[in-house]
Amino acid sequence: MIRNHYHTVIIGAGPAGLACALTLLENGVDDVLVAEKYAFPRDKCCAGYITGKTERAYKRFGLDPAGCGYSRIKDFKLFYNLNCRQTIDNQFLFSSREINRVALDDAFFRLAKARGIQIAENLPITGHDPEKNTVILGNTHAVAYDDLVFADGTMGFGSKYQDTKLRNLAMQFIFPSDQPDSIEIHFGVTKRGYCWVSTTGGVTNVGMTDEYRTGEKYRQLFEAFLRDLGLEPNASDLYAAFTPIGVRKPVIGHNLYFVGDAMGACDPFTLSGVSNALASGKKAALSIARSDPRIIKRYAHALSVKFFFMRSLMKVFYVPWVRAFVFGVGCRFLGGVVTFFFNRFLNKK
Repeated sequence: MIRNHYHTVIIGAGPAGLACALTLLENGVDDVLVAEKYAFPRDKCCAGYITGKTERAYKRFGLDPAGCGYSRIKDFKLFYNLNCRQTIDNQFLFSSREINRVALDDAFFRLAKARGIQIAENLPITGHDPEKNTVILGNTHAVAYDDLVFADGTMGFGSKYQDTKLRNLAMQFIFPSDQPDSIEIHFGVTKRGYCWVSTTGGVTNVGMTDEYRTGEKYRQLFEAFLRDLGLEPNASDLYAAFTPIGVRKPVIGHNLYFVGDAMGACDPFTLSGVSNALASGKKAALSIARSDPRIIKRYAHALSVKFFFMRSLMKVFYVPWVRAFVFGVGCRFLGGVVTFFFNRFLNKK
């Protein structure tokens, strides 16, 4: 039963929204409603990878990703222009058998429900009156709030209050296969992004990401990549989604909070964002529970500084001659340095 008023209403039951709800509960705020537009288990367009940092973050909430079928894939290959340049003993990336986050998100949802969090499924936000502190959920529920948290992604309802011009496009194609378990990262296909080919337990996920540019024919580009791999894609099986570029405002006014992709908590270089989603949800909850929005503002500022460095690194890396040098010289003669960079630097993402 949905009431007419809650202390905090959270839009979106992904990692950021549920981390916010669980942290509020831990800090004595139990009058919380999480509104989710889909029903669980729900699909998610992503490569399904999580990093060691993300694994540790989930464990702090009481969820072990291993119980959702996540394990480390040892074989990690770097490709440039469809040629394998280096194989790395992967120490930081984990994936599930299904190569998606369906089971992980569902387990987090069930954990939150078991702890008493009220989550309303199949209930999208359809309207918002910030002056009256009221949201419309579905077609009939007018719910008043003290604080509202948008955890509804890059292009969700909350994006109308933020700058959404810069974003990444991700596409993927998932199918059963008999390929050995491995992770392939392909550079040289897109201008400022990469492709992946990940296989775990008889399922292969092929994906592509790039900094979104109007007029670019991404579907044709992705289908050409699939054909280069010897695959004949069914266009109806292609999934696409946007991820944010840049950290947006974490708070607007005194009671509108933004977390996860709605805040832009996604690394511009690697596109990893789950650990940041969990952290931003936690920071928003602490801001609400302690009536101190400076908590999430400080977190967002630190994240923007880190992302500025990562975006600068990305711009340099995607200069054509730099990539040619990295994969033509670096991988050939400095393989140990490349391995160290991936397993020590990226492992902290």
